[in-house]
Amino acid sequence: NMPKGGRFYDDEDLEGEEDWDDDYEEEEEWEEPVPKQQQAKVGATTAAKKEPVAAAQQQQRFPVAPQPPAPHKGNAPQAGKQQQQQPVQSFNFSTPSPDDAVTLAQQGKAPNPNIGTGGAQPGVPGPSAARPKLIHLPQSKSIQPQPAPQTKQQQQQQQQQVDAVIASLSGMGVHAVNGTGPSESWQVNSTSTAEAAAEEAVQRVCARRRMAEYNMEPDLARECASAAASEQPEASTSGSHARKPGLHLVVLGHVDAGKSTLMGRLLYELGQVSQKDVHRNQRDAAVAGKASFSWAWVLDERPEERARGVTVDVATTRFETPKFAVTLLDAPGHRDFVPNMIGGAAAADAALLLVDGSHGGFEAGFEVTESSGGGQTREHAQLARSLGVEQVAVVVSKLDLVDNPQERFEHVRSTLAPFLHSTCGFRPANVQWLPAVGPSGQNLVAQPGTDGALGSWWRGPTLAQAIDDFHPRERLTGKPLRLPVSDVFKNKAGALVVAGKVEAGALRIGSKVLVVPGQVSGSIRSMEVGGQPVQLVRAGDAAELALSGMDASGLPTGAVLCHPEFPVPLATKFELRVVVLEVAVPVLKGQSATVHAHVAREVGHISSLIALLSPKTGEVTKTKPRCLLKGQTAMVEVTCPRGLCLEEYSDLKPLGRVALRDGGRTLAVGVVTRLLG
Repeated sequence: NMPKGGRFYDDEDLEGEEDWDDDYEEEEEWEEPVPKQQQAKVGATTAAKKEPVAAAQQQQRFPVAPQPPAPHKGNAPQAGKQQQQQPVQSFNFSTPSPDDAVTLAQQGKAPNPNIGTGGAQPGVPGPSAARPKLIHLPQSKSIQPQPAPQTKQQQQQQQQQVDAVIASLSGMGVHAVNGTGPSESWQVNSTSTAEAAAEEAVQRVCARRRMAEYNMEPDLARECASAAASEQPEASTSGSHARKPGLHLVVLGHVDAGKSTLMGRLLYELGQVSQKDVHRNQRDAAVAGKASFSWAWVLDERPEERARGVTVDVATTRFETPKFAVTLLDAPGHRDFVPNMIGGAAAADAALLLVDGSHGGFEAGFEVTESSGGGQTREHAQLARSLGVEQVAVVVSKLDLVDNPQERFEHVRSTLAPFLHSTCGFRPANVQWLPAVGPSGQNLVAQPGTDGALGSWWRGPTLAQAIDDFHPRERLTGKPLRLPVSDVFKNKAGALVVAGKVEAGALRIGSKVLVVPGQVSGSIRSMEVGGQPVQLVRAGDAAELALSGMDASGLPTGAVLCHPEFPVPLATKFELRVVVLEVAVPVLKGQSATVHAHVAREVGHISSLIALLSPKTGEVTKTKPRCLLKGQTAMVEVTCPRGLCLEEYSDLKPLGRVALRDGGRTLAVGVVTRLLG
């Protein structure tokens, strides 16, 4: 028996009706018993109401399914009984919900007619069934994107920025891509921002013209032809005002091979360094406890370089031989500064490869060990050839420290010659061999005396003669202007000056130029070559250009000065044909790498391994390899998010060569075959 009222209970209450427990008392008001007359009225009202389940089953769904006809019977039942006997239809989950209908109506789309036609279900329309007409619901203004209100002053400033971008690009010769008129092609909606207009302008710049379409201005072409005639060998010797052909010479080799010492003594023998400077360097070196570095201090002028005893950056100086006006690039030999060496080798026409001839010196720079992929003698030679250096003179130094210098010289030559020919790709006819001693100056300018370490057996050329045996590189004046910026500074007059080697094209005072990246335009104010003011600069010249209309912030190192109507591409994705060098682990897809090209370098990654190639024929041997191993030739895709100024190798070789490095080692070297983005 339950307690009184059936309201309060506990375990003890189940046994008796006398005990009560207030702990289980509910906090609801006491409901008085309902009289029997009122209970009858409530029952009638409840019967009139439908059960929730029945109401949900009879609720109209979307789309409205046609009701099946009632079966014909002789005696029609009453209406109430017919509703009770009607079968309940199951809900079809394939039909769109009302919320989906509202969304489709707002988007102006019709519902998918294929939904809900998977089988013959009662009450579900088939593919041919008529669909209810969509009702277009008015969209609420609160959910429509509304532009932020702008004042008239903000709209005027925005329009001025757009007009400035358009005017600058119109001055650079950039026209509409679709062939529409200027007023139509440059129309920008007033609600668009200035950044969107600038982005559109950059895209128009990227729609560049091909190099084959370039035709040099007639006046500039005549000046270039006249300058080329004055550089003939007979004109160089006979005319006192004739300019000698230029030659960019880079000095390579392993650390402590004696590069700076040899070049410092060569400059002294050629009269480029005074006796006063020599005495000062000898005194300062002795005070610092580095008396043997006195000749190296001619080029190593930075305090950091003198304190460490190694070259850090590329030292540039100029001298003349009977045939050339030489621009000397003394590259660092330490492995930590190989990126600086790449910048010097990329601008070189020929190279001097110095090899330490002392016992153990040559082996340290050339032989491959388990801990390293070889010294900088090996790496520098491979990088120089991949960066376009085709001529090299191998200078074996420090032979005065060995007992038999001639035997040591022949040993170095027989070991290094096959590597330069087969691995690096130097032609034997373009490789010269000679010994030299830097501190004593043997075989630099004059033949060595009989009392020296080389005089008893060497009868070959001197170092100065070997430099004159090089051939100047062809000047690419028939192509649009390309000048990679290697240095930016201000001269004594306060003008902004950029320095670099002109890889293609020609310039004169007043010429218009464009800087990429940045798309900043300016003009040439004055020019110097070899410290002398000139009126014309051609491909192959190392020039210093004073610019007007530009700011130093828009001229980073690695940018390229180019022709306004033929801008250099800023590539973020490109295809390379590479040769894998001495790598400790295989090269994988997605591997990060620093991409070096001319004097620029950017961080990127290998986004795809396309195919392996045959080293001899170049044919594809395997597509989509899993990795690249040492010595393999392959096609890869590289991505640089910030972009790099590049040209396809077939269009312009100096800007189509790259090197990939990671972790202080060179992974691969190659050329650009396609610009993808």
